[in-house]
Amino acid sequence: MSQNSLSDQDLLDQIADTQQHFAGLMLERLPEVGRREHELYLAVLSKMVIKLEQPGKSMRQIAQEMFAEVASMVMGEMGR
Repeated sequence: MSQNSLSDQDLLDQIADTQQHFAGLMLERLPEVGRREHELYLAVLSKMVIKLEQPGKSMRQIAQEMFAEVASMVMGEMGR
């Protein structure tokens, strides 16, 4: 089955499965890093959740804001 023939529900199911897989992998991998990385990861996740809780904000807006904020955080970390 090609990706183009997936129904919207199939695509949503794949997204849900991938998110669950990602969450499980992150829980396994997080003990490998230090407190600073834990704090950064939590900061990014928290920002995303707060934005998603705003029903008037489009997914496009959320993505644009998140990319800008995360890029800024990454650049700041690279300069440390």
